[in-house]
Amino acid sequence: AGGNDIAGQCDIVIAADDAVIQQPQSRRLGLSFNHIYAYKCGPQWAKILLLTGDPVSGREAERLGIAAMAFPREELEDAVIKLARRLALLDPTMGAMNKLAVNRAYESMGLPQARESAKALDTIAHVAPVMQKFVATAAESGLRTALRENEAPYREVERPFKVPGI
Repeated sequence: AGGNDIAGQCDIVIAADDAVIQQPQSRRLGLSFNHIYAYKCGPQWAKILLLTGDPVSGREAERLGIAAMAFPREELEDAVIKLARRLALLDPTMGAMNKLAVNRAYESMGLPQARESAKALDTIAHVAPVMQKFVATAAESGLRTALRENEAPYREVERPFKVPGI
């Protein structure tokens, strides 16, 4: 848990093609860094992923723009090292300026406001009855039970898309 939140903070995400990328906490546990999805994969897929909490594979994440690239697991480390070596060739000043230019473009599209809004909305979500029930169940019966209850309805209803390995 939390790997997707960390990846959301990264400049470049490279995934194994069979990775499972998901924001299940959006179902009942508030918001996290998921507001970035609207920028990465557009509002329609952002809503599908966040309103269902359903997973996608690393390959699908690449297609959607959540990951820059996806490779078979056995090729992943080599691909990352090759990219790192190419990035290391860049003059640090040029790298910083290019990164800043891209970041400023995101800022002009409202990313800082989206981040602040997500924090406020997460605070509200944490007092929602469904979140309070989850916390109470976790305290009374343990986290596994709370997570199992959280996921149960989503296991009963078929997804409109397939996720390899799930």
